[in-house]
Amino acid sequence: MQNIEQKAIATFQNNLLFLSEKYPKVFKKVDILSQAIENGSYKERYALEYKDGYFDVLDTSTNQWLYGSSSLEAAKKAANEINFAKNKGVIETFYDYNFTDKAIEYANSEDPTVSKFVLIAPVVGFAKKLLPKDSTTMKQIFKFIFFGVGLGVHLEAINDKIHSYMYLIVEDNLELFRLSLFVTDYSKIGEQSELYFAIMEDDAGLKEVFNTFYHNSFIRNNYIKYYLLYPEYREKIAQIQNSIVTQSSNTYLQDRLLLKNIKTVKSIKDGYKFFDVSKIHKDSTIKDRPIVIVAAGPSLQKNIKWLKENAPYITIVALFMTSIILYENGIKPDIIVHVDENTDPVKKTIENIKSKSFFNSSLFFLSSSVDLGLFLDITSKENIYMFEDRTFYKFNNGKLEGYSVGEIAYALSLIFGADEIYLLGLDLALDPETKKTHSEGHLSSKSKLKLKSATSSDNVSLRESEFYVKGNFLDRVPTTPLFNISILRVNYFTHNLKQNEQKVYNLSNGAYFENTYPKKIQDISFKNHKEKDATFKKRLVEFYDKNSSIDFKEDELEAFLLREKDAKYKKNLIVEFSKQRYPSIEQISSAFTKMAAECILSHHKNRGELAQIYIVYLENVGGYIGDFFNTTQIENPKKNIKKFQKIITLQLLKIVDKYMEIFKESN
Repeated sequence: MQNIEQKAIATFQNNLLFLSEKYPKVFKKVDILSQAIENGSYKERYALEYKDGYFDVLDTSTNQWLYGSSSLEAAKKAANEINFAKNKGVIETFYDYNFTDKAIEYANSEDPTVSKFVLIAPVVGFAKKLLPKDSTTMKQIFKFIFFGVGLGVHLEAINDKIHSYMYLIVEDNLELFRLSLFVTDYSKIGEQSELYFAIMEDDAGLKEVFNTFYHNSFIRNNYIKYYLLYPEYREKIAQIQNSIVTQSSNTYLQDRLLLKNIKTVKSIKDGYKFFDVSKIHKDSTIKDRPIVIVAAGPSLQKNIKWLKENAPYITIVALFMTSIILYENGIKPDIIVHVDENTDPVKKTIENIKSKSFFNSSLFFLSSSVDLGLFLDITSKENIYMFEDRTFYKFNNGKLEGYSVGEIAYALSLIFGADEIYLLGLDLALDPETKKTHSEGHLSSKSKLKLKSATSSDNVSLRESEFYVKGNFLDRVPTTPLFNISILRVNYFTHNLKQNEQKVYNLSNGAYFENTYPKKIQDISFKNHKEKDATFKKRLVEFYDKNSSIDFKEDELEAFLLREKDAKYKKNLIVEFSKQRYPSIEQISSAFTKMAAECILSHHKNRGELAQIYIVYLENVGGYIGDFFNTTQIENPKKNIKKFQKIITLQLLKIVDKYMEIFKESN
């Protein structure tokens, strides 16, 4: 027994050394708990005991054993349950697209900006015909998630069987994890595999750790295997699925990025004003008057009368898609914000506003990739200010990246330097009673979504999966993964842009935002402020013009030469890859991975747009590519290697050739 105790202590000390060197954040948590136990400030709930050749844990609060029988036998059973099948115990990381031969033929002949599917369909079509997931198995498990540690004995048993390249280890109970350090040698597993720990992490912490795990060697994300120790951790699988579907590569694809780059450069060369979003500005025109951000959530319609009564005394920063509602209620916005390059919603909104003079008093803040032609039908170039998102050509002016226009309008209001900002209609949640997504009149409004629980379904949808978050006025409100991305982004802007003197008040019956004050609309009136006069717009223009620039500065032009050199380098790599012959799947896998790694490499933060486009594209098709490389049953490998090589080369060249159109715009 003494030898058992000595071995357990030695394992514990070895693990502590391993964690302190490789995972200091996890080590610190364990060390704090150990100190608390030693000085008596923390009373242990669990007792580690050795009996009949195995360790078990007694929960002293319930007098229940964690295993109740041999933990070693439980570990063997767990390992026996793990196999290399693609249809059992897996989290899929890519959409299950299906394309007809006609659709693939069409995609091969089209420009890559026509649709996201132009570059995706040929790769998916190739993989689907070759690799039906129900009848094929993986050669190797590259990524594996342990949901629950216990004493960790099943980690060793499963690792001995599969030898995965990467493991994500999730455990909420720090005390149990600490006990596992006496039993399981994590350093031994870590010698051959990369370990990622999510120990006692909240939802945001788990998402952060998972994202690192996910993005590292993303070409190996084809099927992520997992083992669930605790049934109650099943909701964490839904959290992981939520993290996958809300990746930016799933919400903003390569076709839009390519088009954004081309349009942005053209807008700069056409002499549009680009507002400086790199810093917080100070101007009395903005500071002395409250800003009310008007978004299209359900709370807007319910409080439209209040907004109309207070409109003369406030600066209204409105999302363009609220224009119909504001027009119908005689409320003229001072600033209109729009970021979406889709043209149909803009056209329909303009068609529904019969009097174009409605926009006469408005200034427009637009993402540099919107269709400017449509906005020039309702305003003039002098009234338009632009900013970059997801590109960085005017890097002296900064950029703003968001997932929807709501959080961008919020970020702009902070950057304008407003002392008081009020959020109306920025619910980012479903109406708690009706489950509506938007106010009536908004083109995206749905009477009621057909929702499914994000914790009970195997598949998570961006728009149609429902889960609950903290509410602004209510304890909890229903939301969707797509809205939740924006909630996180609002919080990000608060942490990174909001100044101490700035106060943000949330008037909506939707999601809670960090460091904001919930405030009932009936408790607010701005009629003590001076009404806006005829010079208000002129003073705004003076402020915005003073902090805007036109055309490229010298260092920004120099960056174009480096971009062009980088694009040619990447194109040459792809062409060279296409010329080589690879006798085995292992060889083409190695060559492709090396070439792809160079394509996604950005050598400088101010010229990484092409690398970002390749990252987004390869993350979208990477699951299918990895599946081809990692499937046991590949018929006629030589023929299919050549076919894959031809298909993927064509797509990668389409990207770089389209991207290089910006150099025509920049000359």
